[in-house]
Amino acid sequence: MGQDKRKKAKTIKGNQTEQTSRKNLTRFLLLFVVLAVGFFALFYFWKSGVEHLQEWTALVSARFLSLFGFSVQVTGITYSSSGVAIEIIPECTGLYEIIIFSSILLAYPGIWWKKLVGVGTGIAILFILNLIRLLILALIGMRDPQLMEWVHLYLWQLTLILFVVSLFLIWLSWIRRPVPKVFTSPASSQKQAKTSREKREK
Repeated sequence: MGQDKRKKAKTIKGNQTEQTSRKNLTRFLLLFVVLAVGFFALFYFWKSGVEHLQEWTALVSARFLSLFGFSVQVTGITYSSSGVAIEIIPECTGLYEIIIFSSILLAYPGIWWKKLVGVGTGIAILFILNLIRLLILALIGMRDPQLMEWVHLYLWQLTLILFVVSLFLIWLSWIRRPVPKVFTSPASSQKQAKTSREKREK
């Protein structure tokens, strides 16, 4: 009878754990979809903000390229050098990857300050990565425009996805890191030991 009760209790506990996991997963997915759709809708209707981001990306990319000794001309959202012109469309700002990354972190269960730290750090890293991407594309385009198109459409898209996944996994390992034990003074340790002895004696 005792073994049957234990088996039954384990089964009930396992079912409860499975139900809780399903609820958490469903909540995470729903919240992720709501956040992602909300962010995309915000930037879809806030066209002036996206245009400023495109212009800023073109300007910073041009200055970044000029550090390597190239003469660069910037006109609005387009910059050109050595016969190669690159137009910064919304997809070229890294905005979409940032929205996906931020939505995943905000939807995932965790401490809010760690979420905000992860989102802020991730946005900065993805912006820098995007600028490096645009620099490499410009350098490739000066040599081989067809290769630039292939790298842009296939290689870098995959690279950005891998970076988003990698950043999320790094953040996940950080928030799951065990909290170090709080240092206790000798006096408090002695007091706790005395309290434990008194309880045992009672």
